[in-house]
Amino acid sequence: MAIFVTGSTGYLGSYLVAGLVTGYRDTMNLLVRAKTEQEARERLWTSLQLHFDFPQFAEYLNTRVRVFRGDLTSERFGLSDDEYHALVDTTDSLIHCAASLNRKSEKQCLNVNLRGTLEVIQLARRAQNRNGLRRYSHVSTVAVAGITIPTRAPKNSASTWRISSCPT
Repeated sequence: MAIFVTGSTGYLGSYLVAGLVTGYRDTMNLLVRAKTEQEARERLWTSLQLHFDFPQFAEYLNTRVRVFRGDLTSERFGLSDDEYHALVDTTDSLIHCAASLNRKSEKQCLNVNLRGTLEVIQLARRAQNRNGLRRYSHVSTVAVAGITIPTRAPKNSASTWRISSCPT
């Protein structure tokens, strides 16, 4: 079984994948946004070259990493039926750390950060129903929570939040 990771070509995701590949024996299912297999491998290499030399990267890619070329914001990641079923059938853990940090485009933020998360949750539900799920981890950005108003809240009391990056 494999760990599905979104955001593997991002800053945080590359560290996460490098740690998982070197520290564990699990196979990795990585969602990479690319038009071709070559572009997907190049994007992955660009993000992981700080962690591995090329022969080591190529070894992991050929033995423990399966790249799924897809788009987080598309239904079933834009994968073919066969690819999506292969993803569901082989995934037993998910780590969702893809995000859009582009605060200038509300549409992009909502698409990636909301719709993308919903697609990952759908995959988790299908994987749970198929083989069972060991773990689902969601890494979120600090901007999702907003900015706290500087007050000292009594113990067991909720903080007052001002949401700074959401449209009003």
